[in-house]
Amino acid sequence: MFNRREFLMNSALLGSAAMFLPACVSTPKMRKFGPNDKVNVAIVGIGGRGAATVKAIDECHRANIVAFCDVDEQRVAKAKSVKVATAKKKIPLFHDYRVMLDKMDKDIDAVAVCTPDHMHYPICAWAIAKGKHVFCEKPLTRTIWEARELKRLANEAGVKSQMGNQGHTYHGWKELREWVEAGLLGEIEEIYMWTNRPLWPQGASLSMPKAQPIPTTLDYKLWLGVAPFQPYNQVILPFNWRGIRNYGTGAAGDMACHFFDTPYSGLNLGYPTNINVKSAPFNDYSFPAYTEMVMDFDNKFGKGGKIRLNWSDGKIRPKAVKRIDDAFMKDPRNANCLFVVGSKATFGGTHYGTQSMIYPRDMMREYKKNGMIPAPKYKRSKTPGNPQADWVYAIANDTTPESNFDYACPFTEMVLLSMVGALVPNRDLKYNPEKMKFDNCPEADRLVSSLYDYNTEFLP
Repeated sequence: MFNRREFLMNSALLGSAAMFLPACVSTPKMRKFGPNDKVNVAIVGIGGRGAATVKAIDECHRANIVAFCDVDEQRVAKAKSVKVATAKKKIPLFHDYRVMLDKMDKDIDAVAVCTPDHMHYPICAWAIAKGKHVFCEKPLTRTIWEARELKRLANEAGVKSQMGNQGHTYHGWKELREWVEAGLLGEIEEIYMWTNRPLWPQGASLSMPKAQPIPTTLDYKLWLGVAPFQPYNQVILPFNWRGIRNYGTGAAGDMACHFFDTPYSGLNLGYPTNINVKSAPFNDYSFPAYTEMVMDFDNKFGKGGKIRLNWSDGKIRPKAVKRIDDAFMKDPRNANCLFVVGSKATFGGTHYGTQSMIYPRDMMREYKKNGMIPAPKYKRSKTPGNPQADWVYAIANDTTPESNFDYACPFTEMVLLSMVGALVPNRDLKYNPEKMKFDNCPEADRLVSSLYDYNTEFLP
């Protein structure tokens, strides 16, 4: 097993987030499941969203949790869902996912990854190389290159994969597609989305805090993983890492994988033809405190074949949205919103893909009264809001998960373009997905593959 210096140095030499994988690059055969067999799942990262994943998998009758992995024993001790699962069966706890996968290789069918963003790719890639089915929290990766690689690795290994954006298992994006195809909205003109994130420190005023003693319950080097060294400080762990460029993806990475799913899936948006982002001041350490972005798409549902997407975060919101009244727009409670504006009507829903509505509301009532709301055309998920269970059932029944990497990787790539735009603001960026480069902005190209500045001189 190589140490952290070797891990990062070789990543730097490859010019990407690449890494050495375990020796078993020829993926072992995966287990076939009978109608009563359970999927043996190991969960990496069991605080925060990881605790929700523990609960969801523990309650899934086709799953059996066989291992936990977390670098922070204190977080493990506080996780109620872990206590519930452990009470049923003594579940071993590991600190290093590589050790867990080596020691329990034959006992693990699948791995759920719920760590901070910077460790999503390396853990998923390692698990896939060991022949394990993989679930990963959103955002799937921190860079476009990593997303492309995970799709390739998962396909080559033949594993069942899933990103944890629960909105894709809800009905909202399918209802949008059905209503658009039925002509209820007319031609699509614009999309508006806004969020009150970030809820953590982020922006130009943020700088690296002073070193503090590392808690005895935390393996800090394992927490850092592939990230450049930074002294430990409790202000960063366990939550405020999201706004730091070494670890997170800012407000867009945290929430756009929810918001964007409904229009991206419902309208088959694909890649944008142009991206332009206005950003608050930022620095090399942190993402902007707020952004306002427009993406333009060529799209068959669009007015004149064009659709404009408007995204804002940091409590910034548009002044007006067609058919949405001023009182709603000004109400501070409406902090996370999604609207798809058509030439006839406006579609609205939650950022998780629920509570689909047509505005003005009297039009929705009229459509329902006259039986104009089309019957479901696209198959609904049997586990709405529960991508973990959807993944387990797909493994057990040999079906395809809703948010598998064939879908989730290009979707993540599109979402991450917003992050690239935020770090290269006030530019019309022309992304070329075939070349995975920007045709008109070479300085943005480095953000496709890495957000790190590998200076190995200071590595421990």
